[in-house]
Amino acid sequence: MRRGLRAPSYCLAVTRILRLAPVIAAIAAVTALAAGCGLATGPALKGTAIAPGGRSAIASWLTNAEPAGWDAADNRIIINRRGSDGLWDAYSILPNGHDEQCISCREPSFPGVGAATNRGASDVSPDGKYVLLVVEKGSHPGSIGSAETDPGKGVYNDLWLASVDGTRAWRLTDLPTSANAAVIWPRFDRTGSQIVWAQMYQGANLSHPLGQWALKVAQLRWSPDATPYLAEVRTYEPQRGLYFEPYGFSPGDQRILFASDIDVAAGFLSPSAFNAQIWTIDAAALDDLQRVSPPDRLHGAFSDYNEFAFYIPGSDRILISRTTDSSAHGMDYWTVNDNGTDPRRLTYMNQPGTAQYMGYSVGGGVAFDPRDPSRFVAGVSHDLATTHVQAMFVTIR
Repeated sequence: MRRGLRAPSYCLAVTRILRLAPVIAAIAAVTALAAGCGLATGPALKGTAIAPGGRSAIASWLTNAEPAGWDAADNRIIINRRGSDGLWDAYSILPNGHDEQCISCREPSFPGVGAATNRGASDVSPDGKYVLLVVEKGSHPGSIGSAETDPGKGVYNDLWLASVDGTRAWRLTDLPTSANAAVIWPRFDRTGSQIVWAQMYQGANLSHPLGQWALKVAQLRWSPDATPYLAEVRTYEPQRGLYFEPYGFSPGDQRILFASDIDVAAGFLSPSAFNAQIWTIDAAALDDLQRVSPPDRLHGAFSDYNEFAFYIPGSDRILISRTTDSSAHGMDYWTVNDNGTDPRRLTYMNQPGTAQYMGYSVGGGVAFDPRDPSRFVAGVSHDLATTHVQAMFVTIR
């Protein structure tokens, strides 16, 4: 590897570049594969695996499933799955894995788009009636269903609201049909009347390999004919050229939780986005920036990369997926106080010699059990491009 860039950091760098810049990633892919990236497979998880010190318990649940929310009203989990046609769709399913129902498969539920594009859920409303979706446009340059249009990558996507049964859907944004425009991770506040999301305005390049983004916050309103729309759209972008990924609002809706490379130093072959940190801002004024992730020392790309942060219900702690101390080069879950103090490692999926070891693993999006706040379902991937995801139940002990 080149100066200052370790093999594990390089592996995760290529994984993240693939999210938005497959052409740039292709230049690096041969070197990445030569370094064994994504090939550090471990044993399949059997039964319930306990972390060292009994900090957590992990149990497999579903393959090909990325959780997006947990409907408290009907006790159903919202997931995204890739179909046999290679396209993503959103589903709801019972915690026992039965009674799967597709939310986004119906036509003409998506006027002007049809049924054959990528679409995925990002959140479910507090009353369980609606889901926020990201939906690929029905027509755009390149191929329908191409990698950059996947949910969570968001190029050529718009933000939609749909009924949880999938019978109705409404487009909330109409972004330009451009490779420089994308939308990811829309999330409701605790009342269901406000939404936060990230919106890209400039695509990936060598200086900004994940693109250039801003946070958007808006009120969700309903017209007299029962059509939803966004109002009072506000933008948070303290400086241009940053990366943002939002995860929602604090329990009282006072703050917004997100990942960004704000105030992160760039290094040789290590753009600032490759060591993103977790932050909160005041939701009303979009100011009062506060850091949540611990200030660990940086030593190359992805040496301290943080994302997928969620408030743990009924506590003052936040769950974070981090690269810190990852022996198998992936990301494990940690918890910290909401002011960033007292970091504690929760899972050991990347740690050989532990019961939870699964080889290269990247902890992704989660949804907490509304009936048991110590349990959540998590999406975990084990491949370089993060295309094969399994859902696992994690219990905080």
